[in-house]
Order: sequence, then C-alpha cells, then structure tokens
Amino acid sequence: MNILGLDYGERYIGCAVSTVKSNTPFALKIIDTKVSDVDVNIQKIIDDYKITSIAIGYPIGLNNHETRMSKLVDEFINNTLEPKFNLKVSRVDERMTSTIITGSNKDRIDDISALQILETYLANV
Repeated sequence: MNILGLDYGERYIGCAVSTVKSNTPFALKIIDTKVSDVDVNIQKIIDDYKITSIAIGYPIGLNNHETRMSKLVDEFINNTLEPKFNLKVSRVDERMTSTIITGSNKDRIDDISALQILETYLANV
C-alpha cells in the first residue's frame, strides 16, 4: 500500500509518504493553504505516488475528548478527502506530534509531524 500521511492545520498541512518501493516513510512537503490549492496539491501527490489510502492526524485532547481541531479535521475529511479523492481515510491519534521544538519559531515542522503520524499508523496496522 502507498499511504499519504497528513498533519492538518488551519493554515499549513504537512505531508509524508510511504510507498511499497521505499521501506522508509519520508516527509514530503508542507502545503500553505493561503498560497496553494489544497485539492490540487493532494491530487498531485496521490497521482505521483499512486496513493491508496490516507492516514491523518486526529487531535484528541489530553483528556481523551474531541477538541476544536478535531472538529476541523472531521470537516476536512468529510468535505474534502473522502468525497474528492475516494480513498480510505484513517484517523491517527496525534497527541504531541506538533509540539516538536525547533531552533527557530519560523521553522515549519508540519511535514515531520505528518511523518510521525504516518509512522504511528504503520506501526499499528
């Protein structure tokens, strides 16, 4: 299976990929939703890597309850991913994946978070 890992955010969406040919999943890119068309970018990844399913980070609160972001991820899945790309979408508990500290506040790590989400998914399938 070729799988696309996503770390969904209101502005940035991190992307990572795992393919049958590569034994190691890898961080791919960060989509800035203010300057790029999300649908076009995701479709290109699906086509280029022959993606068969999607693993998306699901932000559950530390108290195991849905959060505001959980609802936004559900909307993204229900309004974009499932109807437009017709692929299986799996929610992956992403607690703490976006809290990686980098050397600069300007560094985006959404693609690395997507990689962690994808690795978590792969470890549990």
